[in-house]
Amino acid sequence: MSGTTKRALVLGCGGVAGGAWTIPTLASLQQQLDWDARDAEIIVGTSVGALLASLIGAGVSVETLLASQKGETEHHEFPWDHQQDWGTWYPPLPKLKLSAQQLIKHGLTGKASLVTAISGALPSGQMPLDSHDRVIRHFAGEEEWVSHNATWIIAVEDNSGERVAFGHHMAPNIPIEKAVRASYAVPGWCPPVEHGNSIYMDGGIASPTSADLLVNEEIDEVVVLAPMASSNTDNPNSLLSKIERKARNYMTGIVDREIAMLRNAGKKVIRLEPGPKDLSAIGFNMMDHRRRTRVLSTAIEQSETSVNQAIKNAY
Repeated sequence: MSGTTKRALVLGCGGVAGGAWTIPTLASLQQQLDWDARDAEIIVGTSVGALLASLIGAGVSVETLLASQKGETEHHEFPWDHQQDWGTWYPPLPKLKLSAQQLIKHGLTGKASLVTAISGALPSGQMPLDSHDRVIRHFAGEEEWVSHNATWIIAVEDNSGERVAFGHHMAPNIPIEKAVRASYAVPGWCPPVEHGNSIYMDGGIASPTSADLLVNEEIDEVVVLAPMASSNTDNPNSLLSKIERKARNYMTGIVDREIAMLRNAGKKVIRLEPGPKDLSAIGFNMMDHRRRTRVLSTAIEQSETSVNQAIKNAY
C-alpha cells in the first residue's frame, strides 16, 4: 500500500466496554498496517469514540492509551483512574427534566429517527464528566481545540435534529472538552450540553459511527471501529441480552448503510467490530466498568485475527 494513501479514522460509540475494545483493536491495526492513528487525515469520534479521538488528536499515542487500560501508567502521565472515572455502572438518579424536547418534535414529523426522538424524551442524566475534562485538558493544554485540526466530534443538535461535527469548519466553535461532553451525553445517563441557543446530545443517538460524513471528503481509505455493531448472529438466552442484540442489530444496519455509501464513493473501508467472544465479554451493559478488564483482555486475544481478516476484506 502506498505511503501516500489518505486515511481517515472513525471511532464509534460504545461506552466503557466500547473503549476497552477499541483501544487494543486499534493498536493491533496500527501494527499490521505499520501506521500511526495520529497520522489520520481526519479523525471522527462519537461518544466514547469522541473521548479517544480527542486524546489521539491531542497527540496521545494508542500505545499510551493501551498502557493506561492495562494499568501501566502513572497518574501524572495519564490522569485517569479506571476504577473511579468511568462513573457508576448504572445511571444516577436523573433530573425531572426532558433531555431535549425539540428532538421529540422532530421524531413526530419524521425529521429524526424514532431512537433519536426517544432519546430526547428521556430524563436528563446527571453523571459527572469532570474526569473527561481533566484528561483532555492534561493533553490539550489551554488551546480551545486539539492540535490535530481535522478532529471531528459528533453530537446531535436539538433545534435541527441533525448531527454536528464539532471541529469541522461548518460547525459552531466550542472548546474541545465541551464538545466531548456533548458527544458523550448518553441519554438518561449523562447531562446534555447547552451551547449558544442549542442543546446537544450523544452523537450515537443518530449514528454509532457517522462514517457517512466522510463520503465527499478527499480520502482514499476509511478505518471504522464500531463497538456497537456486529455481524454476529447469535441468539443469547437472557432477556437483557436479547434486548441488547436488538439494539445492536439496529446499529449494525446503520453502519452497513454508511459503509456502503463510502464504498460506492470509491473509498476502501477497513471495518472492525466485536466478534462472538468480545460480545460475551461485553455483556448487555456497555457502561459497566466492572467488565472492562475482561473486555480488554478478550480484545487483546482476538484483535490480531480480527484485524487481519478486516484488512483482507478491505483489499
